[in-house]
Amino acid sequence: MHRPILTAVAATTTAAVAGNALISKDDLAWLQGLRRPRMQLPLAGFAAVGITYYVLLGCVLYRATDRRDRTATRLALVVLALNEVWNLVLFGRRSVWGGFVGILAFLVPLVALQVSVSRDRTSSLLLAPYTAWVIGYDVPWTLQLWRLNRSPR
Repeated sequence: MHRPILTAVAATTTAAVAGNALISKDDLAWLQGLRRPRMQLPLAGFAAVGITYYVLLGCVLYRATDRRDRTATRLALVVLALNEVWNLVLFGRRSVWGGFVGILAFLVPLVALQVSVSRDRTSSLLLAPYTAWVIGYDVPWTLQLWRLNRSPR
């Protein structure tokens, strides 16, 4: 099999499996027990976004690896890893504040990846909806989730 496809499939599959293994039913129950922003998707909506994310990022990673674009390849791998770290912070630590700060930190490599693939029109178009999703939904959602559920200091 062609090395770029192996890299993309292995990395995205590993991230998806590891990320989902780290989130327990208790973690999902915790999330459901929080006061939710009106904009919050049902769990099935989050699952659809997640599946779409792994497919799109896998395609971007494949194209970067195939072009031997080391910067884009590394950034795509960092984005995959930090997405799972974000899950650990929000769910593992059950921290809505950490989830908000984490998504802001996640924007740095995500936007850097978006910029790094700008010369590859296909990758840029594949990644753009997810980048827009994080900026337009995840940031406001995590901010509202924190505001609704912050504990007094």
